[in-house]
Amino acid sequence: MSSEAEQPDATYFRPEKTHVVATVMMMFIAMIGISWAPLRLGWILILPILFIVWVYKASTRVDDEGIAISYLFRKNVSIPWSDFNGVAFTGSRASAVDKDDNKYMLPGVTFNSLPKLEAASKGRIPDALTAGIEAADSKVEVHHKDGHQVLMTKEEFAQHEHKETKE
Repeated sequence: MSSEAEQPDATYFRPEKTHVVATVMMMFIAMIGISWAPLRLGWILILPILFIVWVYKASTRVDDEGIAISYLFRKNVSIPWSDFNGVAFTGSRASAVDKDDNKYMLPGVTFNSLPKLEAASKGRIPDALTAGIEAADSKVEVHHKDGHQVLMTKEEFAQHEHKETKE
């Protein structure tokens, strides 16, 4: 398995380390309940410890060969660009989809990391987020009296405004 030092051109996506702070705080709060029956409830601390280990172990690496995914409990996966079909989002979870329609969860990849993902993949994974924002930035949002709203180009808005002043 390659390390970061061996892959200088690779981009890594990892879960946010700030999750560890929240998990540690939850562990301290859980200690209050566990202190009432430590022999019966002590096992509860295993869950946040596993989560912390996952935060440090799980990652998604994108480089010239493809996508390499490191999991905690599952077998690690490498998807070469020739087998890669796209990225799918289910709720807040990102998944890589291969040509056989198998989905592999991408740790550390969120919808907001699409611009970085596009750059790391050298355009193989398009950034729909930035394209949509740029398209919407050049438009004007028009709200009608009935609550209906629509995006228009500035030229369409000028025609719309001119038409409403005539009426």
